Amino acid sequence: MVKVYGMLINGLHSFNDLGLVATSRPRIQLPEPKLEYLQIPGRQESIDISESLAGEVLYEMREGCFEFIVANKNKWSETCHSVKTLIHGKSVKLSLDDEPLFYYQGRMWVSDFKSDKNYSTLTLNYKLQPYKYSVDDSDGVHTIWGVQVDDKREITLVHDFDMTLIPEFNNLSSNSMLLDSNGKNYEIKTGVNRFPQLRSKINMSLTFVGNGMVNISYKRGWL
Repeated sequence: MVKVYGMLINGLHSFNDLGLVATSRPRIQLPEPKLEYLQIPGRQESIDISESLAGEVLYEMREGCFEFIVANKNKWSETCHSVKTLIHGKSVKLSLDDEPLFYYQGRMWVSDFKSDKNYSTLTLNYKLQPYKYSVDDSDGVHTIWGVQVDDKREITLVHDFDMTLIPEFNNLSSNSMLLDSNGKNYEIKTGVNRFPQLRSKINMSLTFVGNGMVNISYKRGWL
């Protein structure tokens, strides 16, 4: 039996639920890097300032399209109506059959319908966030729950993804704790704490000093 490759769109499978057969094996386009160059009068070459503002390369949204054949040509009108109602212009969570451990977030819409005596096709366009996320993470956010600190606790956040690691700390105790990372100190007050300057592209070592419990959350994204 020939395998039909497809995708999950907001929990609905393109073939099993919507009756759509991809005309080619579905692939998501890579995001284009946001490149910036400064032209200097009198100089032959330009100065690359792509990382000057954010300290790293940023990316555009992923854009592309999928073409499908309507599996049951006798249900062409019904299929088109379902796709327009369920997908057209909607915010989507998209997961390819070839990448079952990841999902993409963005929007999809119907851009083209074609029908003749042999078969009918429709095209779905997409505009998705630059990074894909693990199916284990809700909204792309990975959380380490209930880190107990008794006087002192050391923990390492593993950076095995492409997105910059920027942790958020939710101090569940009524007293503040101190955090040391790479020789810099931060005060973890009760509630949610964010430190924009605390970021890394490698594993991050954290040392908590005090007593209490904290949840550590950070987005994990892959190109």
